[in-house]
Amino acid sequence: MPIPATYDDRPDIGQPSDPTYTPVPWPRTFLSWTGSNGDSIALTGDISGRNSPAGIAITKGPAGLGMPTFDLKVDQLPNMAGGLFRSTRATTRDITIPLIIRGVDRTSLLKMHNRLLRALSPDAGPGWITATEGDGVARHLECYYVSGAEGSETEENASFTWIKMALVLRAMDPYWYSAAERQYDWHLDTGTALPFLSNTTYPGFFPLRISNASFSPGGLVKAANDSSVEAWPTWTVYGPLTSLVLENITTGQAFRLRDNVAVPAGQTLVIDTRPGVKTVQLNDANAWSQMTTDSTLWPLRPGANNLRVTASGVGPTTLIRLHHVPRYLSYAGG
Repeated sequence: MPIPATYDDRPDIGQPSDPTYTPVPWPRTFLSWTGSNGDSIALTGDISGRNSPAGIAITKGPAGLGMPTFDLKVDQLPNMAGGLFRSTRATTRDITIPLIIRGVDRTSLLKMHNRLLRALSPDAGPGWITATEGDGVARHLECYYVSGAEGSETEENASFTWIKMALVLRAMDPYWYSAAERQYDWHLDTGTALPFLSNTTYPGFFPLRISNASFSPGGLVKAANDSSVEAWPTWTVYGPLTSLVLENITTGQAFRLRDNVAVPAGQTLVIDTRPGVKTVQLNDANAWSQMTTDSTLWPLRPGANNLRVTASGVGPTTLIRLHHVPRYLSYAGG
């Protein structure tokens, strides 16, 4: 029996059923590429206008901006139908971006084309594809150029003043990252806070402070991860203190320094839990052996996380800072 082309029940369209509901005005999504050379190039220019018909614009058919592809590990059941699920992981992500570069003359076309090629070159490292939604929220994805700009002089792909190409970019980390860090501080007083620690390698990075927590051995702080993907924090600890314990009560995981390990005043302990990094450093020296054997470099799970920070020998200059960058399943969230 064929699937019916019409249905009696209308699907949920994700907005109030009130007939007086007014649709929200929403600008187009803005996409840009920032090369490893620091050059940021808009990819969603409007080249259809009569006054300014030149520029770079995405044509129909971009792909790979949504959900990443997942690899499922399954054990086949002997002498039975089906299999037994073991694990899953997101794989690398390929993005295809069809572009047209249009110049007002041959010279302007070549200048725009060569500028894009220099920004795409992966020899100096990866670049960033940044998607900004109509509400101004931006997310970025670190990518390497793979193919698409080799050039084709067929009639439908090139002319004297325009070129078409379909760029293929590959992200080793398939998740989209927020353009703003979340930060939580634990300290004794309410004096001047130390400078915000941000990742300056991402162009156009704007830190955002979410909350400020007093240092309280018995108190819990609720840290929010507004994504469906785990977020991996970086901890920066300014002494003095001893017997440091960082706990995620929600997941039952904890990081502990050995009782005889102290972070003196003027020294800094950095605990980086990010995948591919996983370091514990005291004044830039490896301090991995200073944590207890039952310690975990734990992530923030999606949603609310109840955190507890305890330590001994704290003073007015003691500051424990957590900062993390939320990551998402697609350029629009998730």
